[in-house]
Amino acid sequence: MASSPEVTLVTLTKNDIRQARIFSGISPKAMRRVFFAWIAFVVIVSLLVIFAPKLSTSFTLITLGTLTAFTVAMFAQSRISEGWPAILAKDEQLLIVRDPYKREFFCISPTLVSDIEPTVIKPNKKAIALKLNNEKLSEEDIETLNSAVWPRDNKLLALAHFIPRDKACNALRNYIDSISASRKTASHV
Repeated sequence: MASSPEVTLVTLTKNDIRQARIFSGISPKAMRRVFFAWIAFVVIVSLLVIFAPKLSTSFTLITLGTLTAFTVAMFAQSRISEGWPAILAKDEQLLIVRDPYKREFFCISPTLVSDIEPTVIKPNKKAIALKLNNEKLSEEDIETLNSAVWPRDNKLLALAHFIPRDKACNALRNYIDSISASRKTASHV
């Protein structure tokens, strides 16, 4: 068993998330697409309501007010600049989301990951499971892992949105392999 913690919790800033590489989750690009599609919908409905014949002024104002309120609410929660990432990499560390609202992530070394596979969180949520090497986990690490949204003995789970799980798993494997190769090269130099 390891003596120092291999699994830690970190809180990232908006800038940290913008600079990280996102493997899974909702990217800022997808957030912008959704928001701009909503804006297009609001404009079309607003024009239809405004120019529709024989609609009362109160109905028109209530409809426009409701659309405006929903738009403001969406914009306030959208996190267009950072998205809602589930798995990302920064400074040769993997970060797996624990609490997306607080921007809290599990921080682990890529060398701790023994396997990555697509999975399903019951009943129907598509996810990615990062299996961790049990020999490298201390009791403190296991306790930290148990604070996950979907706790597992030696796994971290993250939802997969807008990207095929196999593609995300392959990208993660390639990233881990490149980190391992660069560390081996650095140790031989």
